[in-house]
Amino acid sequence: MSRLASRHARPDAPSPGSGFVVAVHDDLAPLAALWPRGAGADEAAACHVFQTADFIACWRETYGRATKARAVFVHVSEPDGTPLLLLPLTIVSQGAARVLTFLDATACDYNAPVLFPTARAWNPGMAAPLWEAVKAALPPIDLVVLEKMPAAVGDRINPLYLLSETANPESCHLNDLARPWAEIEQDIHGLRTLRKKVRALERIAPTRLVVAETAEDRSALLAVLLAQKQRRFEETEVPGFDAHPEKRAFFERATEAFAARGGLHLSALQVGTEVVACAWGLVHGRHYYGLMIGFEAGDWARHSPGRILYLELMRALHAQGCTVLDLGIGDEAWKLAQSDRTVPLRVHTEVVGWRGLAHLRLQGAVARLRRSTPWQRLRPYKWRILRSLRGAEENRGGASETAGRAGGAPSRDAGDRTDGGGAAP
Repeated sequence: MSRLASRHARPDAPSPGSGFVVAVHDDLAPLAALWPRGAGADEAAACHVFQTADFIACWRETYGRATKARAVFVHVSEPDGTPLLLLPLTIVSQGAARVLTFLDATACDYNAPVLFPTARAWNPGMAAPLWEAVKAALPPIDLVVLEKMPAAVGDRINPLYLLSETANPESCHLNDLARPWAEIEQDIHGLRTLRKKVRALERIAPTRLVVAETAEDRSALLAVLLAQKQRRFEETEVPGFDAHPEKRAFFERATEAFAARGGLHLSALQVGTEVVACAWGLVHGRHYYGLMIGFEAGDWARHSPGRILYLELMRALHAQGCTVLDLGIGDEAWKLAQSDRTVPLRVHTEVVGWRGLAHLRLQGAVARLRRSTPWQRLRPYKWRILRSLRGAEENRGGASETAGRAGGAPSRDAGDRTDGGGAAP
């Protein structure tokens, strides 16, 4: 048992009146035999790729260090020891408040427990005592913010989704690939135009989808993709890898970690020898999660290389037996147009102490300020100034020092996600 569990949990007895046994750990090691890894669907545990042990390990070394988040891993079981669920949570100090969240910091599209088979019929009446038992075992907190929760994980009800009826500000969007390809094609937006663009590229040079198979291929494609994304961040005037080096570090680390288990899908659209678009995704079971897509600008932009890559990627994943191509969270127009299914999410916010209430009110005031017209007009200038300052510092030889200072929570400004800027690929 970990140090945190012995201090804050009572793993040998059910929480009073709940019938749930809750143990809390500060490391995954005590739960290694239960926690799903990252390459495929576990027979017992249902989860999204964001809650796998491989994803968590990469997250802790990058986002976790940058946000100084305290990891809290919760194990809930029946009194007889049968596992019910696992929860990857963090406690982050925001001002004077200790805020409990999922292990996320903008890196995850879905936040949910790892769910085991159970005879319990999850409903709001059952979810409430479950959550009370979890809270009773946790270290001290002031505020709970559980965002981006789906109603189910696979075919299993997510009990934490039942805690709230508040819609998350954004939904997830995906394509159902468990259909004949001819049927899928009927739902592809602008397919005739895309085919014309493909023929136009073919007249320039042979065009094909390539998937990185070797470490050398992965390194080369990742370098191109990161450069494409950084350019897009700058074009849309939002903070990019220069502002948040933990994002770049995550993709660099996760590329090899997931490739080692067969869970990485790093692809590109290549015209002749030119890579004109790239996509970085993870495959868990038969579910593909697209986490980052980039594309070239200039003369290539008129060919819509990102959209062509998406079409070819969809075709390849369907042929490989994937049943879902997931575009992830975000209600950008291009996602709404390209997807055929929307996954609604919920958020649960709960004040535990006065510090949490004060922080929540402050966050509300900041959110209202950021939505104001003056802020929206000034916001691009802020990032131009910050980039100029960082560039000047790097020119003075401070680049490596700057890269080592990733403290503070990532920005929540619009466009902060790695798919960047909301523009169609």
